[in-house]
Amino acid sequence: MTGSKGMTAVRQGIFLTGGAALTLALQWAAALLGPLGFFANLLVPLPAAYAQMRCGLAVGVGVAGLTAAALVGGGNGDGAIAYLIQFGVASVVLPLLLRRGWPWDRAVGGTLAVAVAVAGLTLGGYAVSRGASVSKLADGYVQSEVDSALSIYQKTELPAEQRAELTAMAERMGAFLKKAWPALAVVAIGAILLLTVLLLKALAAGRYDVSGLPLRFWSVPEVLIWPLILAGFGMVFVRGALQVAALNFLVLLVPLYFLQGLAIIAYYFDRKSVPPFFRGLGYLLAAVLNPLPLIVTGMGVFDLWADFRKPRIKKKS
Repeated sequence: MTGSKGMTAVRQGIFLTGGAALTLALQWAAALLGPLGFFANLLVPLPAAYAQMRCGLAVGVGVAGLTAAALVGGGNGDGAIAYLIQFGVASVVLPLLLRRGWPWDRAVGGTLAVAVAVAGLTLGGYAVSRGASVSKLADGYVQSEVDSALSIYQKTELPAEQRAELTAMAERMGAFLKKAWPALAVVAIGAILLLTVLLLKALAAGRYDVSGLPLRFWSVPEVLIWPLILAGFGMVFVRGALQVAALNFLVLLVPLYFLQGLAIIAYYFDRKSVPPFFRGLGYLLAAVLNPLPLIVTGMGVFDLWADFRKPRIKKKS
């Protein structure tokens, strides 16, 4: 019995230290790799979440806490706070819900609500301490990023016409971000949580369960089609604050229907027994190759009426 407890403690220690080391490595990679660091950033919650799925809540909390402590010890206190808000809370709450048997979609939704609440309260408290509104702080951050991009464009050796096009595009993107940043922040957190669930499921290998419907059978609750329609009309027929609200609702809802479109694709991949490599390639193209994301989202929206996954009965000739 004592030997068994000792082996368990060693195993937990390995997951604790290994999870924290890998989390720190991913954050350093995200900082050092420039644009490619985006992909490393997506994986930051995974080590703590996986350690918790394997060893329990205490180890998951320990990984997050040890990571934050290492950042503080390295003189990056702000980075430690940012890690805990952006990734630490989510990487603990998500596996906590999954280990309690929540279906993956409900676990993602519950974790998203907690993460957004924590981030909102923290951001609100920071805004109060600075004597400014959250909206003003967000606008200032977006504008600083736009100004940085414009400064880079002006230093390039591109023709004046191309620099003007890039400048106009950056200004349009800045105007969009200033209006839609709340919904975009929620979507970004949700996307990271979905990726974490996908990777946790892929790494399970029978050691733990991730319950819930397979993606190929998943669908958006039918009632959400009405907010989607109303938000679409709001973008066309109203102005001012109501239009901004409609825009944010669209930004929140459209990714859900894109996910339903991917579920339809997954259904047909499964029916045709498409190999994993080509499935992954198909999902990647559906996400990045214009206009496929729009088509996939349209499939998700019209699935409510067309029911693309309903078995078709072949007519006899």
